[in-house]
Amino acid sequence: MAVNDYLKRLLVETISNNINEVIIGYDATPPTSADGSAGRPAITLTPTVRILDNSTILIEAVIPTTEVFEDTLKEVYIQFKDSNGFTPISRHVFRPVTKTSDVEMKIQILYEVN
Repeated sequence: MAVNDYLKRLLVETISNNINEVIIGYDATPPTSADGSAGRPAITLTPTVRILDNSTILIEAVIPTTEVFEDTLKEVYIQFKDSNGFTPISRHVFRPVTKTSDVEMKIQILYEVN
């Protein structure tokens, strides 16, 4: 049986309200459902989280031009963090990117809740 629209919206709101950190890292190992933290963190960012509709969440984080990294960036790790610790939400690996002071880097992750 499919989830009704009210329950799906409640789930989307709960997920979006519990995302408050995006960690960009150097690790490129394949992500798994058991990932518990970022492999080799480079920078921690505070994301902008928007609900697009009853089943879609957009997470955006920006690395400003002032940040430069010697190693290539290869992963995005999303989590909820509070005074009791953190809760992993998801980890994503992408093609290596060299971040220089010439460009700003915007990370966009789209979650679809079915």
